Amino acid sequence: MVRLNEIVNDGEVARYLQVVPHVSMKSTRDFFLKCRKEKTLWYAVVVDGVVAGSVNLRRKPMKKSAHVADIGVAFAKEYWGMGLGGKAMDFLVKRARKMRLKRVELSVDAKNKRAIRLYRSRGFVVEGRLRKAVKSGGRYSDVLVMGRLI
Repeated sequence: MVRLNEIVNDGEVARYLQVVPHVSMKSTRDFFLKCRKEKTLWYAVVVDGVVAGSVNLRRKPMKKSAHVADIGVAFAKEYWGMGLGGKAMDFLVKRARKMRLKRVELSVDAKNKRAIRLYRSRGFVVEGRLRKAVKSGGRYSDVLVMGRLI
């Protein structure tokens, strides 16, 4: 869990996440406990014995949308461009299929071209734009909502 906390506190990684460094170890632990309580699937991605990042799949809590899950992905920058994101997305979609979900969705900073390209390559489509939805470094960014039917 310490390594995952280090990853989300890296400024380059965090600029595309919904967190603002400094994320305390307690906050990371609380997030993990919340995931366990909500039965969110949260996986560490390990490469050669080192935690390279994490992925999660969270089923929507409302009964009417229990067939839908949110996806989250975060990798340490030294693992960017190694194909791990594609493998992680394939894994999450496969897990969603086993859970008999009908839809997975995510939100991504509109400036994160690499991630958007990855998600499109895995069948996600842009379904909406939330204008000026996040603020980082004193600047506002749009967020794209992307989804994939299973």
